[in-house]
Amino acid sequence: MKSTRVNEVNELQSLAKGHVLYFFRNQELYLSHVEEYIITGIKLNEYSVIIENDRLTSMIKHRLSKKLDDHCLQKVVFINNYDFYYAKGDFRVNSIFDYLPKVLDDYSEENAVVRSWAHVEWRDEEEISSKLLASEEEADAIVSDSRILSVCAYDSELASDDFKAGLLACHNYLLCDK
Repeated sequence: MKSTRVNEVNELQSLAKGHVLYFFRNQELYLSHVEEYIITGIKLNEYSVIIENDRLTSMIKHRLSKKLDDHCLQKVVFINNYDFYYAKGDFRVNSIFDYLPKVLDDYSEENAVVRSWAHVEWRDEEEISSKLLASEEEADAIVSDSRILSVCAYDSELASDDFKAGLLACHNYLLCDK
């Protein structure tokens, strides 16, 4: 299912559901958006599943530890993005719902609301753009059907204009830095 219209947003607090695309250029702004996304989710009693690399995960955890107590931090789950995308040996966007049973096993809360943030990184691989676009189309259908809020973040410097246009076609929102 392709999104027909992309709405530009400068913040995520007002969104409750949708498939958000974020092309980032500035690491500090990126980290601020992730932090804001997690804290907003906690205020709404939602779990946040963050798919991120180890280096940025460490920075995000450090920032969150200054603002949230241990009880709140239990609602934030980090998954290494390499493990997530290359679990089958080559690049594949797994459904966040494949991970939820494992992620939420320790929590007895039924009907938990989950939001996701995925930093999509890839190693040099032939046909990666087509794999990514096919996976994003699949993710768009899952997000639409499940009515969750999901952010897909890409380093703007690594994405070609054609690739960016393809990604825009399968997201409802484009997060723009202020």
